[in-house]
Amino acid sequence: MREFFDDQYRRAYQLVADARHPVTGLYRDAYVTEGQDELPSSIAATGVGLIALAIADYEGWESNASEKAVLTLRAMAGELAGLDPAKDQQTGFFAHFIDMETGARYWKSENSTIDTALLVSGALFAREYFQGHREIARLAAKLYHSVRWEAAIADSSKGEVFLKIERGRGVDPLAPYNEYSLLAYLARVTSTGSKLWQQVYSPEQLHLMPKQLVGPGRSIICEEGNIPSSFVYQFPYYLVHDYTISPVYNTLYANIAFADRRSWLECHKAPTFVWGHGAGVTPTGYYHPDSISDNPEHIASPYIIAGFLPVYPRGIYDLYDIYQTIIPYDKEPADCEETHKFGCGARFLDAYRYGLSRFQYDPEAEAAWYPEHTSVIDWSSMLYGLTAFKHGTDFFAKHNKLNDLALAS
Repeated sequence: MREFFDDQYRRAYQLVADARHPVTGLYRDAYVTEGQDELPSSIAATGVGLIALAIADYEGWESNASEKAVLTLRAMAGELAGLDPAKDQQTGFFAHFIDMETGARYWKSENSTIDTALLVSGALFAREYFQGHREIARLAAKLYHSVRWEAAIADSSKGEVFLKIERGRGVDPLAPYNEYSLLAYLARVTSTGSKLWQQVYSPEQLHLMPKQLVGPGRSIICEEGNIPSSFVYQFPYYLVHDYTISPVYNTLYANIAFADRRSWLECHKAPTFVWGHGAGVTPTGYYHPDSISDNPEHIASPYIIAGFLPVYPRGIYDLYDIYQTIIPYDKEPADCEETHKFGCGARFLDAYRYGLSRFQYDPEAEAAWYPEHTSVIDWSSMLYGLTAFKHGTDFFAKHNKLNDLALAS
């Protein structure tokens, strides 16, 4: 078991590390089995990369993690020659996908509020971890202050935030609760943001949000009949300090883990160790945020299990059982038929190069499905969860704590 944990933990970091551009420090959107060099950077993945560098430094995996963080921050702060990150000029919100070498907008992507928040959260996490490093502190502060966070707030009293920004104006308002609570956390030093946080998103106010019963004495925050993908609860747990340490949020977090596991037993007829409603590419070839109420292709995401380890530590045995019985990622399946031009074994090893990625649990499926795309932002739950399992959530609580006075200055 220890050997398995150490190996999967190291692979969890390696996927992120291998997504990094050595010259610009930006991180690619995903790991794909073919065409990796053609992918653009996702600013959310770059935020994950900055946190991954802190973890790698803590573990001794990187000897120059701080220097790598400086390069990444300079690139995103517009201080790297030849690279100008695309963004909304009036508000500072970045384009979701940008060219790895130039920063130009890619795929006509939107100026994303949540992905900008994920990027800046990574920068501030690096600032807190690399204490005393003046250049990291300067660049992280510059990046934070380059964004007009209040522009993402649609209605502070209702908790609504905008999905994207176009020409300085918010577009597509979303109601709580979702991972956009991270925006509220970053915006709270502004007057409008303070109202948004205090009236809606603070742990003391969460009991006022819509709830759904998922078991005896267990309820979760969501619209009735519309439980979102489990990652929606995971990103704020690791990146919003007040949630990491809140008994209220920890109870909510344990309840969604319970609901996720229960749905696999009751609706998917899976063994007890198979669960995890995450997001990612499915057998139909489309990206889909699987959830308790919407996972038609029976796709399990082990990185979701890892993300819940702080409140369900027995999940480490579930991961090990998946490795032993379904995804022996470092071995070629013995009963694999040659169904691909490279051979089924090659496909399997490529798909699970970094360990326990998504798989289909469907006894009626006509052929085995292997994921050829693993998004870095979705994979972050694996890295964060295994880190917390080894070092406790204090590692995150210590470095995701924002100094409001420092941010307001």
